[in-house]
Order: sequence, then C-alpha cells, then structure tokens
Amino acid sequence: MTSATRYAVTAYGVFSVFVYGFLAIVKGTFFQKRTERQLVELQIASDRLWNLSKDFAGLSHHILTLASGFKFHLVSNEVPGSTEAQNSTKPLVIFIHGFPDSWAVWRNVINQPELQKSATIVALDMPGYGGSEGLPKYDGTNVLEKMTELIITLRSKYGVDDETTKNKKKTIILAHDWGCVVAMRLAAEAPTVADRFVLSNGPLPALALSNIKRLLSTAQKKFQEARAAPLRAYSPLREAWQALRPVLRQGVLSGYIFAMQLPVPWVKYFLTGGNASLMRDVHTGSYGKAKFTMRDIAESMASTLGPSLSESKTETPNGETYPTSINFNGEFANIMGPASYYREGAAQSRWHKSPEIEAWLSEHGATGLDEGLPGSFKAPATVFWGEKDIALEKAICLDGIIDFTSANSQVVLLPESGHFTPVELESRAAFLRTVQWFIDGEQGDVGTAIQEVYPSARVLAQK
Repeated sequence: MTSATRYAVTAYGVFSVFVYGFLAIVKGTFFQKRTERQLVELQIASDRLWNLSKDFAGLSHHILTLASGFKFHLVSNEVPGSTEAQNSTKPLVIFIHGFPDSWAVWRNVINQPELQKSATIVALDMPGYGGSEGLPKYDGTNVLEKMTELIITLRSKYGVDDETTKNKKKTIILAHDWGCVVAMRLAAEAPTVADRFVLSNGPLPALALSNIKRLLSTAQKKFQEARAAPLRAYSPLREAWQALRPVLRQGVLSGYIFAMQLPVPWVKYFLTGGNASLMRDVHTGSYGKAKFTMRDIAESMASTLGPSLSESKTETPNGETYPTSINFNGEFANIMGPASYYREGAAQSRWHKSPEIEAWLSEHGATGLDEGLPGSFKAPATVFWGEKDIALEKAICLDGIIDFTSANSQVVLLPESGHFTPVELESRAAFLRTVQWFIDGEQGDVGTAIQEVYPSARVLAQK
C-alpha cells in the first residue's frame, strides 16, 4: 500500500467514524443508555446463550480442543465423539456465522425440532468470536488452517470419516457474511470438507474486484466518448453514471471497513462507543419486516457481546470451560478479533496449507480438480442473496457469480430479505427447506422447494 493510498484509507476511515457517530446522535441512540429492564433482559439472554451448563433449545455447549491445542466453542444436538454421534446416520450440518455475531445468529434455525431430528447440527464460533479462542494474526493461513482443522475434526467426531472409511454420511456447510467469505475460500481451496456449501450475503473477493474493474473501465470509456463528442454526450454520460453508481454505492456502504483499518483505540471506540450504538443499530435493522421484540434485542446483543464474566465461570457437564485467553472483564468478550478479519487479510491473503491438511485433502480427492477462474468453487454451492442488503451491492457481489461455481450449483434471489438472512423470518424458512432438500438426497429442483416456503424467491442462475 502506497503512502497516498494509506492516507486516503485513513481519511475515509476517520470520516466514516464521524458519520456513523453523527447518525447515531441524530437517531438518539448515541447517548441512550440501557434501561434497567433492558439490562435485566440482556443478562437473561447472556445466560440463555452462553451458560455452558445449560442446553439451548435441545443443543448443548462444547469446548472442542483441536490437536493443535486451539479451542473452539460450539453447540450441538449430539455430543462430539460420543457413540451416538459416531454411529448416527444423520448428515452433519455445520453453521458458520458472520460479523458481528456468533453461533447464536442461527438460533432460530437450529432450534427447530424437525431439523434436530433429521440432522446432526453444529453451530460454531469462528476464531476470535464469541467463546472461541483468538488468533495471533487473522490472515488467510491462520483462519483457514484453524477452520479446516475444526471441520476435519468434526467429521471424525461425528462419524463422517473414520480410520477405514471416508464420507460415511453427507456434510453440508451453511455460512453467512464473514462466515460466507471463509466458506467460499474452503469451497475453492478445500472443497472436499463438505458435500455442499450454502452461502449467503458474503462477497467473493475475486468476483467483487473483477466487477469493480469492469464497471470502472466501462465508465472510463463512456467518459472518453462524451469528451470526444460533446454534442452527443448525454447518452454516454448516463451510461457512465450507471456503471459508476454501484461502485460508489459500495464505497459508501463499505465505510465501516475503512474504519476497521484505523489504529486500535479508534476501532475499539467505533465498535463500542456511544453505548454500543453501532451494534444496536445494526441489530435493530437486521430483522427485516418482523417485529423486533425485547427478547430479540437482548439476544442479538448477547450474540455479539459473547460470554460475560458470569458465564465465564460456568462449565459443561464434562468440565469444559471457556478459553482463559478471552477477556471477560469488558462488555465485549472478544473485541478486536472480529475487526482483525478486516485488518489482516483473512479474505484474500494466501493460504499456506500445513502438510497435515494437504495430506487430508489429497486423501479425500481434493487434488487434480479443474481450477477454473481464480477463487472459483470446486464443490456444489447454493448461493442465497437477500436483495435488500444494506452492506453489499448486488451488482458488485453477485453479477457473474455463477461463473465461479461448479456443477449442480444455484444462485437464489430472496427479494424480501436483507443482509441478515439467518435471523429474518422468510430467509430462515429458505435455509431450513434447503437443508431438508439436501437431507432428502437433493431430489427435485431446489428452487421449487424453496418457493414452497418463500414464494417470491427465484433461481437467478444454475449449473
């Protein structure tokens, strides 16, 4: 990064912090402290979501220590490594959250009794989020190594693979936002960790960059046409604006990403200042048209805040406790972990695979696959896109994505949904129906299955 670029990023980041702060002041949330009732609701929600000794809607808490010593927090309807988990024939369904959430963003999907009866469910906290351990650096290698090691371990613990047999049952990964970005990289670089990926409202960096370059090139050509023929400039100038508009809109929407690049004190204040007004505003807008109840408010914030000091003293029936490296004294258990995904290149930096993971992928047939476009998926994928997304521009993140998918893939538009598809009522139903379609052996058309519960959904493209 050149000095000029660094200064521009810093300037826009500072500007964004002040804009978000100003908007919070105008809305009245910046100086608004929680009421006594809200504090009580938050404490109840925190205990409900993070108390290791209590089940959540049929799901128990687990601290899974990998061979590398790294500790992940997850919830599941079966005990990892138990005889029941090993012998179960139910498919393994893994849920990965995004920013600024945790496993609990999926709470209204994974709590469904029908899903729990038909699948082995695992909802996890990514490194540096919720109750999982943090990383020294959140680059591509560290994040993807730990996530892949976890998924390989889960496949073993839940009987997908054993010492003599591989793929004894199916595995599906559902991911949103930053979890979607990570899952996209897995689908491209470690595709055999799952049989299908369901990816929602996260950018594929290679595609987004390609679309931005294409639109800027189009705008430049149109400006040149207008300059060459001023009397006929209206049409090319209009076309130039049409090409530039998605790029400019994404730039406006991405202000928070630039704020994440600022020095640490600025970032901490950006995420927590003004009585956590940024987080509260994000969650307030996350439920779409559904009524946002007091319980929803409390659970949404508890999902982001992670376990409090009170929950840090709890343990699972097996005596597992949260990693001691988490700072439980502040309101946010992990504060710089989520921000560091933006700061340290988790989306794009090269993944230097360990020999152990290289060997596992080779044994599971991940070598010699058609490369396709850089960053393209090598496993079947169902891409969901909530069209009312307030963080990502459709023309930047979705146009041409089918070219990055493999055979038996689909792109499904969700017109009534926004960015936070795991918590919105309509898109939750779409997730559940897609998982059921997968469990039933992917019989029939997935678009038709989704439309039974989400009538306005439509398949944009498929292979």
